[in-house]
Amino acid sequence: MTIKNNSLPLCVLFLFVLSAGVLRADDVAPEAKQLLQSAHQASDLSPLLPYELHGTVTINPGTENEKKGNITIYRDHDRSRTELRIEDYQEVKLTLSNKLYIARSTPVPVPLLGRLAETDHDWDKLAEDGDAKLTDVSKKKVQNQTASCFEVKGEQRHRLCFDAARKILLENLDQLKATEFSNYNEVDQHFFPGKITVLLELAKQEKPILVIGDIEVRKAQFAATAFSIPPHSMEFDTCENMQPAKPLQTPRPEFSPMVMRRNASNPAIHVYGIIDKDGSLKNVKILSSDAEVQQTITEAMKRWRYSPAMCGTSPVATEKEIQVSFGGMGGGDNGEGGRRGR
Repeated sequence: MTIKNNSLPLCVLFLFVLSAGVLRADDVAPEAKQLLQSAHQASDLSPLLPYELHGTVTINPGTENEKKGNITIYRDHDRSRTELRIEDYQEVKLTLSNKLYIARSTPVPVPLLGRLAETDHDWDKLAEDGDAKLTDVSKKKVQNQTASCFEVKGEQRHRLCFDAARKILLENLDQLKATEFSNYNEVDQHFFPGKITVLLELAKQEKPILVIGDIEVRKAQFAATAFSIPPHSMEFDTCENMQPAKPLQTPRPEFSPMVMRRNASNPAIHVYGIIDKDGSLKNVKILSSDAEVQQTITEAMKRWRYSPAMCGTSPVATEKEIQVSFGGMGGGDNGEGGRRGR
């Protein structure tokens, strides 16, 4: 048998391709995993510990329902403290090792503010998305510049877009909202956005619903009193890399035609509850003055069941914010899972 040697023609072809400039390094899009890792290295703030973050908060900017306030985060290894002040509303979330304490000036949290305790790493997605299925990278226009984007196919599908050259996240887009990260600044060679904008994805436009601006991060040293437990606070078990609660049975409330017509101008009803260790939804509070809406939602949620949040092999109780629309259900996450510590 005669074996033909094809090495020479292949080498010639490869050299020709290189000389023609077809395979240039800058033409090869970075892989999605590489983008996540590069952005993590550039914008992970944990090497700065201990540090503090300050920013302003605006809810429903530019509307008659606009509310303003500020956020402060103290972060020091296995302890952290987040303080929110939005006009008359005040909230403190304190984490001490494996305990979470929450104190509020009202029984129900203000909608849209649930994840603000995670603001200081909301632009670093490696821990959340690094193990998910990632699609190929494509080029898209984001914030008036060309960005490298890919889909994340995890429990909640979304799209991430990066400035590949600067190694920073520009946008996180899901079916309900887009979160934009802009005006990046630097502290000790670690990057953070000076502004975070959350936009509601409507049929024909994007509507800004939350802006965190004037963000500043600096290294700090804290007195012991900075992590004092707030009086009258709720106590929850927590842990690093908590696995979030997952819905098992969430029957939709069946609203009457009259209720739907009466609430046609309301995009959604906000509901607050606690997913207990047994997976039931307890302490349900509904932000609606419509008695029939309250009754219908309450009756439906009595039958709701979850697989509870887990710390290792132990179930733990967690807060849950939910949006109920008159056309269906939507879930609002308040940071009950994923990354908790630094």
